[in-house]
Amino acid sequence: MRGARMLIRGQHMADSRMSETVLVGKFRDGTDPDTKEATRVLVEQRYPAPDDTSPDAGKARIRWGSREVSNSQATGSPVAMQEPYLSVPFGTARFFTDDEVECSASPDPLLVGRRFKISGAAAAGQVSAYRYPLEELS
Repeated sequence: MRGARMLIRGQHMADSRMSETVLVGKFRDGTDPDTKEATRVLVEQRYPAPDDTSPDAGKARIRWGSREVSNSQATGSPVAMQEPYLSVPFGTARFFTDDEVECSASPDPLLVGRRFKISGAAAAGQVSAYRYPLEELS
């Protein structure tokens, strides 16, 4: 009983740290008919639910596991890598590898407009939030 209460408390604490608003789903390339500029068009929305109009719709947390940048030379050329991840509330619909994440609002202006790709599954079970590994899209 005590463990269940602690888990619920952890979930509430994790939720309270989610200050970003994101849109998660499948996108495809498009073209603006007026400007002829390239666009990304949402074709399948996973989060928030399309009918969710609550003030917390799309709440999330985008975070990097560390500030360190690792240099990989596995392919013969040095590549700088950081490991961001996305936290969403426990009970949120499942996301899939290659779903895209767009940050539409954040207290940190450097995050707004950035796009990521889900690069793996979230841990499940007794967790305070679902945490998905991300890959930043350029």
